[in-house]
Amino acid sequence: MAVGGYGRRTLGLYSDVDVLFLCDDPTEPYVGVVTEAILYPLWNLGVEIGHAVRGVEETVDLALSDLRTATTLMDLRRIGGDASIVEELQREGRRRLFDPRINDLLDQLAADTAERHERFGDSLYLLEPEVKHGRGGLRDLDVFRWAAHARWDARCAKDYVDAGILLEREVEALDAATEMLWRVRNLLHVRAGRRQDRLTFADQEEISVSLGFVDGIVLGVEQFMQAYYRHARVVAQTSERLLERARKRPERMRHEIIDLGDGTMLSDGEISFEKPERIADDPALPFRLYRQVVRRNAVPSPAARDVIARHAEKKEFRRAVALSEESIQLFLSLLTEVSAPSLRGGSVLTELHEMGLLVAVIPEFAPLTGRVHHDVYHVYTVDVHCIRAVDRLRALLRGENVPSMGLAARLSAEAPRLLPIFVALLLHAIGKVRGGSGYAERGAEMVKPIAERLGLSPAEVEHVQFLIREQSTLYRFATQRDVHDPEVLEEALKLVENAERLRDLYLVNVCILSTTNPEAMTTWKARTLEDLYVGVSMAIEQGGITAPGRMAEAVRREVMLSPGEGLTPAVLEAFLESMPDRYLLAHSVRAILDHARFSAEAADREVAIRISTGPIENTYAIQVETDDRPGLLADLAAVLAGHRFVVADAEIYTRRVGDRVRAFDVFVVTRQGEQGAVLEPAFAERLERDVTRLLAGEATPDQFLKMNPGAPSWARRRPDVPTEIVVDNEASSRFTVIDVFTKDRPRLLHDIARTLHAHGLSIALSKLNTEGERVADVFYVEVEGGGRVAGPDEVAALQKALVEAVEQR
Repeated sequence: MAVGGYGRRTLGLYSDVDVLFLCDDPTEPYVGVVTEAILYPLWNLGVEIGHAVRGVEETVDLALSDLRTATTLMDLRRIGGDASIVEELQREGRRRLFDPRINDLLDQLAADTAERHERFGDSLYLLEPEVKHGRGGLRDLDVFRWAAHARWDARCAKDYVDAGILLEREVEALDAATEMLWRVRNLLHVRAGRRQDRLTFADQEEISVSLGFVDGIVLGVEQFMQAYYRHARVVAQTSERLLERARKRPERMRHEIIDLGDGTMLSDGEISFEKPERIADDPALPFRLYRQVVRRNAVPSPAARDVIARHAEKKEFRRAVALSEESIQLFLSLLTEVSAPSLRGGSVLTELHEMGLLVAVIPEFAPLTGRVHHDVYHVYTVDVHCIRAVDRLRALLRGENVPSMGLAARLSAEAPRLLPIFVALLLHAIGKVRGGSGYAERGAEMVKPIAERLGLSPAEVEHVQFLIREQSTLYRFATQRDVHDPEVLEEALKLVENAERLRDLYLVNVCILSTTNPEAMTTWKARTLEDLYVGVSMAIEQGGITAPGRMAEAVRREVMLSPGEGLTPAVLEAFLESMPDRYLLAHSVRAILDHARFSAEAADREVAIRISTGPIENTYAIQVETDDRPGLLADLAAVLAGHRFVVADAEIYTRRVGDRVRAFDVFVVTRQGEQGAVLEPAFAERLERDVTRLLAGEATPDQFLKMNPGAPSWARRRPDVPTEIVVDNEASSRFTVIDVFTKDRPRLLHDIARTLHAHGLSIALSKLNTEGERVADVFYVEVEGGGRVAGPDEVAALQKALVEAVEQR
């Protein structure tokens, strides 16, 4: 008997072959002679073949307690031998297992599927999906077939249609999905020369070409993955729905059913339709059902979900939904619903999307389904990211303890008009329908007719457009500009105009950023966003930006009035007077006192370094004081990189102490391979020793950089990141602002700092930001004696040199 994939006639190029030798008496010597005569030549040929030798009763007994054996009863196919014994096994399996214990078998299949998804990926939209075992993969297709076979003895497409399991168009969709998944799996096996079922980034790029996807407005590889996810979605939904529908349900007494008066009814915690056929003429009926699901914290019945999903595939039904005022109003009430109902992930919006109702209300959302970014920063497809951003706002409104988002939770509770924020979050990526670049501006235009169709007022429509257009502006200010610079605050104030627009835009920025991937909203990013919000909010309250000199002087007075243990007033005052205003505006009183103590202790040392717990989880703070000199940052970056430190933030200051100019630098760093481990005190001494050797000429930067060569040769290939260098003389009246966007690597900061030094530039401030494999670093620089880089030729030469420096590998 052929069993498993061999029995189903679905073998991958490097799949195992599984067989069952079925006999009356497995102990009979003749049986052993036959099996060995068949197996040994195959093994000698290198065929990987799994086998078992059993009788009928033993096989059925084992199937009653072992799911793997139970599934072989649904996969088996006779290769040769006595047909009567096979028929006996099939009869006994039906009599003892499938008919009397179908619900137990379905429970086992559901539990096994859930456990498998947990191991291989519970999301359809993983960056590198598992084609066989992940959700929507080939094993889910097997589960569908097993359930159909066990419940209805259905074995082929005709059986599925005749038994009412699937409609003909659903069979066609499932066949197309099967074809796609098997093509991909076999191409994976061809590429690897072995069994390989993980669709990695490198595989995606090559397989997309093999399948004929070419670059256009959207990259060919992104088109391929969108098609893959859509097919996987068909498999996942079909399998999950059938596991529920295949159950045998007891007849319900009439008194157990509660008529809810809106075309729906409640029974055993499930909401269903009173008369399912009415949905064809009543497009609002599915939305009334989900309103009851939310109100009563119930679940939709499997039969009701089937009816909705099948109607949502029909163009005429979707058109009726889009034109139904009641449907739209019910959709908006569900969109702004704050509770977490008993649905997948606690998200009613996810349920509406999976059922096809979201796209029925907003057809423009359809092209975003399964749309991907071919990078490691955006871990969800565009449609899933939009829904997660909405659900993040719900979580904030419920008061859930979301790390680093205390200010956002408070502001969300204060917002009087939530509908525009919900709509903006849901449709923030609508502009990506026509490509990625400039999608925010394009989306602001595209959303206007959608918002009007949803019934928003002209003022609300304009507000939604503003929120979508500027959805990442605050994040860009916070991570790529000096949030304590009055010019930056003035620009942000001019953008938002009032407190309401500031609050709503802050919430939109936070909800989008924090759901880009689970690690996107770092404590550092949250803090810089909050600093920016507070600075602009204070300016709105005070009617304008307070002069930085006045703000810094206020900080100096507050520090002098604070108890500075181990500091005399004269020493503290000297430290404060030697530090620039931007330092005082960027740090708390407590941090300033701590830095002043460190500086006093370092006064007579050539190099002083202190390592402490960083301001962000799993980070270290490294303070360095030494005599200033050209190229110092490049040298410090080389030593830090050699010791496997990754710089997350760097503040560069110089202070005059008598006739000496001292550098006082503050780094926030992480360490490769460590998550917040405590570093022994001697580590700072080793850093001091290495920096001293470098500054004295006893060592070179390359010696330290070679200590950390970067990614090993066997590291998995990741998508390329294009390099972009922007040299901006308009962002600041005092400094030239340089934005560096490129692929991350260990010695990058050293190479950038060395290039800036070679062009005679001093770094006044740097902000280092990592987004997956991509860095977005910013440097505020000035020429010797102060001032910006002058002349287009100098700017072009600097830009060219930086490109050459960052692209070297």
